[in-house]
Amino acid sequence: MKAALATLLIPVATLALGIQASHAATPAKPDRPNILLIMADDLDLGSYGSEIATPNLDTLADTGVKMTQFYASPFCSPTRAMLMSGSDNHLVGFGDMSELMLPEQRGKPGYEGYLNERVVPMAQVLRDAGYRTLMTGKWHLGVPEQYSPATRGFERSYALVHGGSSHWSDGAGIVAADPAKAPKAIYRENGKEVTLPKDFFSSDFFTSKLIEYIEADKDSGKPFFAYLAFTAPHWP
Repeated sequence: MKAALATLLIPVATLALGIQASHAATPAKPDRPNILLIMADDLDLGSYGSEIATPNLDTLADTGVKMTQFYASPFCSPTRAMLMSGSDNHLVGFGDMSELMLPEQRGKPGYEGYLNERVVPMAQVLRDAGYRTLMTGKWHLGVPEQYSPATRGFERSYALVHGGSSHWSDGAGIVAADPAKAPKAIYRENGKEVTLPKDFFSSDFFTSKLIEYIEADKDSGKPFFAYLAFTAPHWP
């Protein structure tokens, strides 16, 4: 259940590492760049030695910038926690993926199972700096409504809050003790639970919804930070 960031966009992750140092609200400047951060779920890249051929992504990596020294996790939540905070996952509430935490770990400092109060998330920093903050896709950084993207700096969001689900419906969340009785996956738009449209397919829908958010306020004069967190190619 690891998550890998498409290498052409990896420089954006660097922003998360240093952005907390300048958490001060500043007026938006017209010449500031828009930021598009795309995360693919459980994607192995040939440019980093995977046996899986990814020629198009490898070309982007070879003509762009690749990190050669970095911290990462093989699991979903810890990776996303580090990306959104710029801090070690043990400091911000995900010493392990919440579904895998032992009873003696759960709820202890660093094992809260959500982005804890020590975190000023990247989206909040950018929002306070005058960016429009938008997100679609997989969240996996806290299931209760009070830990949704809407409470952690994203002004507009459409998020799968669990670790995964069917790519075609919300009727089969993957977090279940009995796989034959998979729970209904929870999706929230701007913090409120929603039902997926009948023609839903994860990658198409998340992309279209994010474009909709970008277009909605394009005349605001503000740059945008758009986070597109695909659930593909992760199973099922």
